[in-house]
Amino acid sequence: MLPDGVSLGRMQGPLTALASISPHFTGAVRINGPGVTGFVLILKGGPYAAAFEDTGKDLLLSGDEAYRYLLDCPSLDYELIAYTVGETEAARATARETGCLVTVEGAKPVVRPGSEETDRLEEVARQPGVIAVSVFHEGFALQSLGSADFEQVAAVAEDLLRAGIRITADMEMGPLSQMILETPAGKLIIAPYGDLSLCILAKPDANLGLIRLAVRGMQDRLA
Repeated sequence: MLPDGVSLGRMQGPLTALASISPHFTGAVRINGPGVTGFVLILKGGPYAAAFEDTGKDLLLSGDEAYRYLLDCPSLDYELIAYTVGETEAARATARETGCLVTVEGAKPVVRPGSEETDRLEEVARQPGVIAVSVFHEGFALQSLGSADFEQVAAVAEDLLRAGIRITADMEMGPLSQMILETPAGKLIIAPYGDLSLCILAKPDANLGLIRLAVRGMQDRLA
């Protein structure tokens, strides 16, 4: 039995899609579906255990074989589970006891810090006046660049984004692309990004046009 951890929500896509979320993710990727179950355990972006079973194909894999199989799947329906240090140790012990550990040779990284998705986030962070940028999902900040604590505002920002989407729909304005909060102390841009959301904190004199253009570029490339 693996630790329960904290669910960050469900995702769909290849395992390599984690590169757009967090290159330092620690926790579990849980795969569940009709006739299939499995997991990949990850520590700071690196896999250390995996298992997979598909009863329809009479397939039962563990360790390197399971990890390579899941990594090659073009799309998976999975849940991200964040682990604390203690939960990670408990998960590692369980994987060791059940023979699910991934060897160093078999541990091709799930996420690559130099990935295209990470580069896109860094492109926004490099815009003049940007203090910090974060990707969040279901109220949890998943990846952040810059100097800001998004953990406290991620849930509220996501609620605000949902409210904005409802308002634009009720006003028949089309899909929401970005929201801007502005005070004498700075600017905050919140924008949908596929199944995720973006939050950008900028200085009062930041050029909003350049920042909005960079965000729109991320959204267009994702689409």
